[in-house]
Amino acid sequence: MRYLLLLCSLLLLVGCEVNPLTEQKIVVTIEEGHPWREVLHKMPWKTLVYTDGTALKRIHLTSDENRTAITVRRDRPTIICAYPLSSLAPWGGYHEPGSKDLVVLTQDQGVFADLLVESWALNSQAFETIRVKALFEAIGDATLIDQHYVLLSLLDGTLQAQDIRYLDRLEVTLCDLPAGLWVSELITGPSFFALWDDEITLAVGGGIQRWINKEHALCLTLYADLVQRQWVAGISAAPRW
Repeated sequence: MRYLLLLCSLLLLVGCEVNPLTEQKIVVTIEEGHPWREVLHKMPWKTLVYTDGTALKRIHLTSDENRTAITVRRDRPTIICAYPLSSLAPWGGYHEPGSKDLVVLTQDQGVFADLLVESWALNSQAFETIRVKALFEAIGDATLIDQHYVLLSLLDGTLQAQDIRYLDRLEVTLCDLPAGLWVSELITGPSFFALWDDEITLAVGGGIQRWINKEHALCLTLYADLVQRQWVAGISAAPRW
């Protein structure tokens, strides 16, 4: 009886915010800058998206906020993405059940974390059978994985680190770009300088990549499919910072 009263007192002290039996608070931080900060002289605001059981939760972080605490499930891994301006290439990471470590989000892990978040929304129960930590440690350059295969394997719960397939980069040639410096949104991405009538050849990974041209306030968006060996690109107004 005494232990029961002690447990009840603990729950009352904690309040409704966190249930210590099923939840824990973790600290999430972004320590990297953003490549476009050097161009626009300001960090972007972010939308933090993370898995929570069978749901996805979202938190808005201002341009000055790079650290926050969130409440997560104790019995499931948590996948976390922070999307600059809500939709740009994210910083990503994960929290392993029971870990008390600080979660540091990076662009390097952002591509794979983004794929996991998308998969989680389609079938969260599939994640009960996969080893998230082993996958993150083994993934390498996630822009080069066969994302179609990974997505299907994630959804049926059969994905193993040794089964991940990698593809070659795709060579693309860009023509008729407005002149100026085009800065990649990726820390490891190829930025380039274009003159009028230049042809720019890049070797890119799969998925969506963007470049910003501050001089003309334009954004180049390129989508590459490494399986079909196809790509498409377009230019629009640069996103508002």
